[in-house]
Amino acid sequence: MEISYVSNFGYDYYGNKIKKDVTFDEFMTKSSVNKNGDTIYDRAIGAFKPIYMSGYIQDKFDFKDMKFNVGIRVDRYDANQKVLADKYLFKPAYTKGEMASQGTYNVSGLEKSEGVPDDAVVYLADGNTEVAGYRYESDWYDVNGNLVQDPKVILDKSNGSANPALKTDDAFANGKYTYSNNAFKDYKPQINVMPRLAFSFPISDVANFFAHYDVLTQRPSDAYNRLDPTAYYYYQQTITQGGTFNNPDLKAEKTIDYELGFTQILNEKKSAALKLSAFYRELRNMVQTQRLNGAYPTAYLTYSNLDFGTVKGFSVEYDMRRTGGFSLNANYTLQFAEGSGSNADGGYNLANTNQPNLRVTLPLDFDQRHTFTTTLDYRFGEGRDYNGPSYTKKKGDTEKAVQILKNVGANMVFRLGSGTPYTRQNQALSDVLIGVQQNATIVGSLNGSYLPWQFRADLRVDKNFELVFGKNKPEEDRKKANLNVYLQVLNVFNNKNIVAVHAYTGTPDDDGFLNSAQTGQAYINSNISPFGSGFYNGFIDQYRAKLVDGGYYSRPRVIRIGVLFDF
Repeated sequence: MEISYVSNFGYDYYGNKIKKDVTFDEFMTKSSVNKNGDTIYDRAIGAFKPIYMSGYIQDKFDFKDMKFNVGIRVDRYDANQKVLADKYLFKPAYTKGEMASQGTYNVSGLEKSEGVPDDAVVYLADGNTEVAGYRYESDWYDVNGNLVQDPKVILDKSNGSANPALKTDDAFANGKYTYSNNAFKDYKPQINVMPRLAFSFPISDVANFFAHYDVLTQRPSDAYNRLDPTAYYYYQQTITQGGTFNNPDLKAEKTIDYELGFTQILNEKKSAALKLSAFYRELRNMVQTQRLNGAYPTAYLTYSNLDFGTVKGFSVEYDMRRTGGFSLNANYTLQFAEGSGSNADGGYNLANTNQPNLRVTLPLDFDQRHTFTTTLDYRFGEGRDYNGPSYTKKKGDTEKAVQILKNVGANMVFRLGSGTPYTRQNQALSDVLIGVQQNATIVGSLNGSYLPWQFRADLRVDKNFELVFGKNKPEEDRKKANLNVYLQVLNVFNNKNIVAVHAYTGTPDDDGFLNSAQTGQAYINSNISPFGSGFYNGFIDQYRAKLVDGGYYSRPRVIRIGVLFDF
């Protein structure tokens, strides 16, 4: 597949910025005649200019002993671009109702379609003399009006290809798409309403019950949502090269979040508390690759709001307020994250198998079952709150206590977590070689294996300096600022945490290819050995060197020294 390294959205082919809006229609049709009398198409692509507006209202109030936080947010998203009027059609086609009233095609079978919506698109059998079936949105019906799960039974009546009752001539020539304005429409702005409710009430003077309900949405990424005119113009090449069409009609992804919890103060000084909470999140309209079987002129890959998932779990948190300069926060979370897809391209291989769009729940890529986090913080304070070493400094007849570690603090964060899932393979394939055809099946299920546990500790030591400008001025005219000097050490113990592995071996440093008789040795014997032992040894050494990839491990120890200045 060809790779484009430069995008010209919003620029002409000379690299000049386009100063006015360019419509999709202009990309397809706008042209000029040069001095030789040749027609030259501009093919200018306008910049992506979505329109986004939002607003919210929120109120906090008490009712008897209960505290409420109620709000609502409304988002309006307009992709401000053309979208396919029917994602299955690059050309407009007749519906059942239109064909019955206009009689454009002289076909048989329409009389059998009782129960099929009038807005369903009509598909014809070979010869265009009889109806093969119907489609309403993504639902397919046979000629007798029975709902079918796989459009193949309809497509087989037209040599396996979609044959809709087109309103215009089939104008696909030389692998290019001849634009049909009626096949596209303006994006319909999406309005998302997100209510939010949180409340709490005391059970006693040391215990509290709380809960919340949130609806959150995220507008689609332009990586999948932006209209790419060239994909339609060169539709045949896009399809044959395994390309995926962006879907300019994507909807917002939605998360519905529920939480229920309880807090309990543990001592008389009210310096320590225990918090228990259970949470449940629904993930809806998640973007995933989809194959549109039965599309015209041919099936193609695109992105749709197909995926769903759930995240549920339980959390225990212990919090100790600062006592004698020391504070502690410890948290444990048990989580189960399952869904039909972890990212927009995760279903590409499955969609490319020409199977119906299957949706099954599996562990998501971020399914980390156990997570422990502990934060230790110590501050020496200043003035009366200072609790560190000091000495007395004499100046004349006066004595002054010097607080050596005034405003010095240290913070340590420990993180321990179980591994995230990955998919095992049954054959040793090369993760190093380029351009080698390789196929393998999985062992177990998708995301059925897990990486090892990970541990990391981060340290930060800092000191605050209070700066006063204009000390000779009256108190109210002085300017104050704060200077914070810090030393930060990430991954203090330099743990070599594994964040990715080779799918066959389950290790980060060996893909098993070189030692495999079926794949590695067969490749070496046919491609490397004929050149002699020197070439063979060089290949082995370089292969092993390339396997040493830091991307399979977390970041090593990092030391930072910095200054923060605020005023």
